[in-house]
Amino acid sequence: MDRTTEQLELNKKKWDGWARTLDDENRRNKFLRDGQRRVVSLLQLKPNSNFLDIGCGTGWALNLAAQSVDNSGGFYGVDLSLKMIEKAKQNYRGKENFHFVQADAGSIPLDGNFFDVIICTHSFHHYPRPANVMSEINRMLKRGGKVYILDPATDTLFGKLINRIIGILEAEHVKMYSTEEFRSMFASAGMNYVCTEAMGSIEKIHIAEK
Repeated sequence: MDRTTEQLELNKKKWDGWARTLDDENRRNKFLRDGQRRVVSLLQLKPNSNFLDIGCGTGWALNLAAQSVDNSGGFYGVDLSLKMIEKAKQNYRGKENFHFVQADAGSIPLDGNFFDVIICTHSFHHYPRPANVMSEINRMLKRGGKVYILDPATDTLFGKLINRIIGILEAEHVKMYSTEEFRSMFASAGMNYVCTEAMGSIEKIHIAEK
C-alpha cells in the first residue's frame, strides 16, 4: 500500500469514528462550529446559489449556509467518510436541495463550472494530494466563484511546532501549510488569491477566486 492510499484509509477510519459524536455538545465540536460559523459569515451567499462544503462531516456548516439564504439554492456536501455522509443524510432527510456524496476530495464526482461558493474547514491538512484538491476546486467553481479554506497555518514558529507534534502523534496527519504555500497552490490551480483572514492563534481562512 502506497503512502497516499494509507493516509486516505487512516482518515476514513478516523472520521468514521467521529461520525457518531460530531453533533454532540462538547468543547471539540464547539471549536469546530465556531470556525465554520465564522467562514459562513464571510460568504455573502446569494439566493439560488450552488454551494459546496468539502469535508462536510454531518452537514452542520452546509445547513448554516442554507439558512443564511432561506434555503434558496443547491447545497452539496462531500466527505471521505461514509458514516459522516450517512449521518448527514439522516440529519437533513426531506430537504430536496441538500445533496451528500461520499468521495475523496482529490476526485469529486460533481459537475464542473457549477458552484458559486466552495468551503473547506478544518480538513485540508489531512489531504494527501492537495494539488489534486485545488484542481478539483478550480474545476467545479464557476467563473468568479470563490473558495474559503479554514485551516491551521504554519506562518509562525508555534504553528510549525504544532504541525510537527501532530505529525508525530497522529498517523493520519499529512501537513499544515503557510499562507504563502496556499497562495502558490491557488495560483498553480488557476485561481486568484483574494485575502487571508486570521482566526485564533494559528488558524486562518484563505480566500481565492476563479
